[in-house]
Amino acid sequence: MKDLGKWQIVSLLAQGLAMLLGMVETFVVIRILSVGEWGLVQLAVSIGGALGIYQHLGLVSASTREISSAKSEDDIFKIFFTASVARYCVTIPISLGLFFGAGRIAENLYHNPELMFPLKIYGITMLFQGVQGILNSVISGTQRFRQLFIYQIVIAFVNILLFIPLVYFYKVSGYFYAFLLFNVISSISLSVIAFKPLRDKIRFPTKEEFSRIFKEIFSISIAIYIVKILYTNWEKLGANALGLFNSAEVVAIYSFALLYAKKLMTISDSVTTVNIPVFSERYVNNFEEFKESFLKNFNKLFSVIVLAGAVASCFAPEIIRVLVGSGKYDGSIPLIAPMVFAFVIYSFVNIVNSSVLIPAKMAKSMVGSYVLLIVGTIVSFFALKNFTGTLSAASWAMTIGSSVCLFFMVYWIKKRMNFSVFSLSHVAISLLSLAISLLCGLSPISVKLVSFVLLFGFLVWALFKADFIGKNDIVSVRKKLASLVGKKS
Repeated sequence: MKDLGKWQIVSLLAQGLAMLLGMVETFVVIRILSVGEWGLVQLAVSIGGALGIYQHLGLVSASTREISSAKSEDDIFKIFFTASVARYCVTIPISLGLFFGAGRIAENLYHNPELMFPLKIYGITMLFQGVQGILNSVISGTQRFRQLFIYQIVIAFVNILLFIPLVYFYKVSGYFYAFLLFNVISSISLSVIAFKPLRDKIRFPTKEEFSRIFKEIFSISIAIYIVKILYTNWEKLGANALGLFNSAEVVAIYSFALLYAKKLMTISDSVTTVNIPVFSERYVNNFEEFKESFLKNFNKLFSVIVLAGAVASCFAPEIIRVLVGSGKYDGSIPLIAPMVFAFVIYSFVNIVNSSVLIPAKMAKSMVGSYVLLIVGTIVSFFALKNFTGTLSAASWAMTIGSSVCLFFMVYWIKKRMNFSVFSLSHVAISLLSLAISLLCGLSPISVKLVSFVLLFGFLVWALFKADFIGKNDIVSVRKKLASLVGKKS
């Protein structure tokens, strides 16, 4: 059994480095493009992403779960093949629909002919995106984490080498040329990594095996699919709605705040890569070990996320001005605190979902929680917009929606599995992190620094007092990092 803590740290470092490289690409592109051009890119990506999610089918997480518990290596390709056939039955119609319907979407719905070319390229790109997640599930399901994390870092460098020159020379069109090339390279690379070690174990499923594997995968994948659709539409809700009634510049301001806040998801996304296969195995083999190891692990991750969220939000104006090089996105700064906190809360949702609900196949609870994510966000938006601006209401609505989702997820786990994953201590510490986030707009900087030091120190003390982290955890992390450095050297 893999060392959970060690591989979570490695995953966090790998995805953290990949995220930093991605930020270099993103902010160089932002400097090159005008606000209107960046808004056009984000609108096209938002439309394509909202449609593209329907190819997901929940197959990545479900395949990872099945591969991690496969009895024989001969079954791995059979699971991959079955999942891929199911996915492309959906991917191909969506891809063709977006490609041939791009003109109508651009001109009739959004009244912006410049959207047509980016949407056509996005439609073609979907054909290559379709297989990537399932190839990832082969690598993570067989717990070959080292190869996966090396790939994530290398492909992040490839991302920079493609996007920056193509955007510099071809602007918006260049962005989508790079988008297509990047996905072609990613698909080919993942295919080699996934199946080179298994090349002697490639066996196509019989008709009976295909039917059996299909049923096993879809016993949980449909719920994951619905959840993925709900999450993506929750994330894209603001940009897509604003794009109907506002200029590309307004969409750009909102999308920039969302882009900044979403970087926080790197923490929870990095650990879910490890958590799904590891906790699925533990849930099946030893429930008590599963429960104990999850609670200890969750408290440590909770601590990292609230600390990172507080810092990222509090100093957002200074970070943004350095990265962007000007004040052209200052309009997004008031949106940062609620948006960051929305993703702080959603990070907890993501971890609980991947570590508890998916391994336990709690499909109804999963779907119900995410329905409330959307409902809570929409209802709170309409309630808030009468008291504040549209952009501010949309930002705080995301925070409320994610909080409602987490509340019901925790409630259903307590009711069915009889253990609590979120206590009053978690709530109190989360609110303290939010208070630090709200220092974002405080000036002068000297006052902000003094306030931050006092509140952040109290936050760290609270985490130790609640026994979420301790001195032993810090020593353990240091030893794991030292061992990793030692192996590399």
